[in-house]
Amino acid sequence: MATALDLVARFATSGRLGPVHCGLPSQDLEALLGPFHDRTHDAKPRRWRPRFHFWDDLEILICHGLVLDIGIPLWRDTVALPAALSGWQRPAPARLPLPDVLNALDAAGCEWQEAPDIVLGDEARGIRTRRHDVRLVFVPEDQSGTPRLHKIYKSDHEVDQNDHSPRQGRPLR
Repeated sequence: MATALDLVARFATSGRLGPVHCGLPSQDLEALLGPFHDRTHDAKPRRWRPRFHFWDDLEILICHGLVLDIGIPLWRDTVALPAALSGWQRPAPARLPLPDVLNALDAAGCEWQEAPDIVLGDEARGIRTRRHDVRLVFVPEDQSGTPRLHKIYKSDHEVDQNDHSPRQGRPLR
């Protein structure tokens, strides 16, 4: 069974989470993972407004029926992901120290660089992979001071070339 560290290394080196990638139509995503968990109520849902959808801990931003952002929060003790992507039947340990993550990326041949522009404050550390622009955010561990992985994500807002004007989809008067 793959660990959370294995999953992070695969995501960082490919820019994909198994078959899930930016630009994937939401119908294909739901066919693969099933219906999403709606954590927020939207009184006026609109197809063209970007909106987060959740499958366990997996966060997917969808707009115009396309995946724009894939994120996995790893700040808790465990992470739960759909079995179709992880092969896990139950949550996996998620506290991943910075040295372990960087060693896994290096072992996988994943080139990365520092990315201070993706974090706020001096305590957090950001890196991004060179080939697929996957971003990893690290925060200091409370007791030990060793940074640990807080979140890994991939964004590609270029896949959505649709009109986002306020009157989009409404008839002109």
